[in-house]
Amino acid sequence: MKCEVCGRERPSKTIPLCPKCAKSERAREFVSLLHENLDVIGGGDCGLCSNKCRIDDVGLCKIRKRVGGKVISLSSKEKALLHAYYDPLPTNCCNAWFCEGSKLSGYNLAVFYYGCNFDCLYCQNWEHKFVERARAFSVEELLGMINERVKCVCHFGGSPEPQIDFALNFSEIAYKKFGVMICWEWNGAGNRSKALKAAEISSMSKGTVKFDLKAWNENLHLLLTGRSNEEVLKNFEAIFEKYPEVLSATTLLVPYYVDAEEVEGIASFLASLSEDIPYSLLVFHPDYKLRDLPVTPKEQVYECYRAAKKYLKRVNIGNIFLIL
Repeated sequence: MKCEVCGRERPSKTIPLCPKCAKSERAREFVSLLHENLDVIGGGDCGLCSNKCRIDDVGLCKIRKRVGGKVISLSSKEKALLHAYYDPLPTNCCNAWFCEGSKLSGYNLAVFYYGCNFDCLYCQNWEHKFVERARAFSVEELLGMINERVKCVCHFGGSPEPQIDFALNFSEIAYKKFGVMICWEWNGAGNRSKALKAAEISSMSKGTVKFDLKAWNENLHLLLTGRSNEEVLKNFEAIFEKYPEVLSATTLLVPYYVDAEEVEGIASFLASLSEDIPYSLLVFHPDYKLRDLPVTPKEQVYECYRAAKKYLKRVNIGNIFLIL
């Protein structure tokens, strides 16, 4: 397979560019070929995330749609499309390597939200896209799953941003009533004020806010996710200013594309705020539209680890068993 720009070999049939050209300005010409309905971004009907979709039919997350000329939401402060389950502690959460909560006995209540404001080509939870199959939970139903063995709640998905109003309402009640830790695993491109509210709840409850930082180069980020990373980085900085203790980050090492250069950019950004921010590098395994890529090569993993360690004190390789 040849790169559509330079003619060099490319590693994936899905991504039409080689890793070098994927970071160039030319990459923007191919984003709409990989991701649908990008023309609605910035239209302004919805303000739940940085997409600010114009909803002619349905928003990019599929949670908000237009019916009879009116924008309606399938989610509210009182109900959300999700599934939830008990994850035994110590959990396999990406923050388990440093989080004190993972050293507790009992359970994490894992809350998986349908819908996402990104469109990652390698999504490992892509079932979130089947919003029509999701069950609606009320706040009361979800609160009913918290018992004396539940020590923490983690919101993930998809990503919680499209249903953030429910997540915030539930989290405030859960913390006040049960004293559980509240954690978030998200892409970080949500509404700024709501992201800060989520971080405030995590700070009060001794929980964490994990940003999945997909790539440093914006052209590559657009190619892989269909979205810019500009607001992600601004949200990270905004939360750091008020609640630095809750923050952590991860990056999935997409083979050949998310390389040491990308990790060094991200690590440098994190270190410009604090060299103590926990940062975990995750080994890629084939999924969704990038099933033709291999597990991240061992040499790429360790090169990325060394790049991150130049800037940060707390660096971890997650799911390292995939390359051992």
